[in-house]
Amino acid sequence: MFGGMTIQMIFLVVIGTVILVTGTTSLRRGLRLKKPGAVKTGKVIRSRHIEKQDEDGFLIQNYYELRVTYGQSGHRKEKTVKSIDEYREGDTVLLLEDMDRGGNLSVYDNRYSVFGPWILIGAGILIILLPFIRQRYGEEYISVILALLLLLIGAALISAYAKDKRRDTEEIEATIRGVLKWQPERKRKWTTPSASYYPVLGFTVGGEEKSMRSRYNSSMAGNYKTGKKVMLYRDKVTGQILERAPRRSMLVCGIVLILFACVGGYSTVVMFMR
Repeated sequence: MFGGMTIQMIFLVVIGTVILVTGTTSLRRGLRLKKPGAVKTGKVIRSRHIEKQDEDGFLIQNYYELRVTYGQSGHRKEKTVKSIDEYREGDTVLLLEDMDRGGNLSVYDNRYSVFGPWILIGAGILIILLPFIRQRYGEEYISVILALLLLLIGAALISAYAKDKRRDTEEIEATIRGVLKWQPERKRKWTTPSASYYPVLGFTVGGEEKSMRSRYNSSMAGNYKTGKKVMLYRDKVTGQILERAPRRSMLVCGIVLILFACVGGYSTVVMFMR
């Protein structure tokens, strides 16, 4: 024990701190994105497909090297960026100048996260408070914090589902053209580092063949078979390609968590009134 705190309590504080820092970092990034000029509109003037396979037939490189032109401070500039989505000459592309990485220019991925910065900040604070509340006030008050945490997560899931549901989308059939194997570490004599597998998807939109690497992965290569058909969804307003439709499981899980939170909150109130 450290100052009356157990290892488990310290572990909770560490987890909460990590979540809190992730949330504040995400919040700062979101505020920077709102600044004029943070996200630029560029035009592709050259596109080159980079592809490489290993001895097992897995892709170990699959991206597009884009030469883009864009405006900055009244001047036209050119730069080369990488993209996991296919763009062709003449296409419009959003570019992000990431000041956290020395002003590095990259293709801007504006897909939102289910758990936004305020949700992460709130969850982090509540998790950090758990061991201190327990130590100061006892087990009875823990249920209050847990109920708030469940309420927060449940509300976030329902909100994300509602946001997806409001999109006007159309279905696009895609085919798995290959599988990218991502292995951050090299093989060693006695161990084989873990690998993640990403399907590379080919589809037709607006009469043009396009390709993209999935944002989702699996630790098992067998989950993705070359030639398998999958469904994508195109946002009719933004043109964005989505890999998943609104998931009813998010709605159900959110409702269940909120119900648990309400039951826990009610039980706590009843207990304190005795």
